[in-house]
Amino acid sequence: MEENDAAKEWFVTHEDKQFGPVSIDDLKFEVERGELNPRLDRLWKSGMEDWIPAGELEGLFEKNDEAKAAEEAKEATGNFSGYVSGDTQEDIERAKGKPPGAGRWAFFFFTYIFPVLWGVGIGLGLPLLEGKLSADILNYLPLVLLFVPISLMIAVTLQRFQNLGMSRMWFLGMFVPILSLWVYYRTLACPPGYAEHKKLDVLGWILAIIYWLGILIFMAAFAFMVNMLMKDPKAFEKFGADDKQKLEEFMEKNRGFFEKFQK
Repeated sequence: MEENDAAKEWFVTHEDKQFGPVSIDDLKFEVERGELNPRLDRLWKSGMEDWIPAGELEGLFEKNDEAKAAEEAKEATGNFSGYVSGDTQEDIERAKGKPPGAGRWAFFFFTYIFPVLWGVGIGLGLPLLEGKLSADILNYLPLVLLFVPISLMIAVTLQRFQNLGMSRMWFLGMFVPILSLWVYYRTLACPPGYAEHKKLDVLGWILAIIYWLGILIFMAAFAFMVNMLMKDPKAFEKFGADDKQKLEEFMEKNRGFFEKFQK
């Protein structure tokens, strides 16, 4: 066995995938490229009882001239080795410090704006198809078309979690009470790679304040209504009756004006 082969003894877990064996120099090179996360990625070699976080391997995350030189050579030729996950466009973007996936604006557009535009388009377009398609098709067509925004919404949301450095399994958290508030906060406000650097940018702070302020206002309004109903279960019925009575009194006082206007 050659010396270089013997040095390739480390195995790596990166983004839920396992790679290896690789050498310590390979690991240092990937550290310099920003591919290896000291907290999320884990390492193991024969003789170890369990996997360890990459950051616990002594000397791995220290600067080394050989790795710098290798990185500069790779960047100069545009040839990214990407032993961790291949030379895909996603790997190249990550190596350049640009987390892959969907950003805030793409998530907001395809989650909240596009479904509304799509619904308006369906509402305007279906009447134009009357007479051209059978009644059975027109009845089921809206349900079929509904899958388009739903599919896009799910796909972009999964990419948003990838952009944040989170597992796509967090998608299920969006349907869990209380936990969903935190998950939606991250998808709406947090910048790319937030799971790793834990830092909000200016836009993130603005969106976070708007989001949590809206949640507090909604909770306060809900608590107010619940408190009102507990004190008087018929409070809203009385409120509606008072409004109706005031409207009838107004119409009675201005009956002459309305009759003149109708003539």
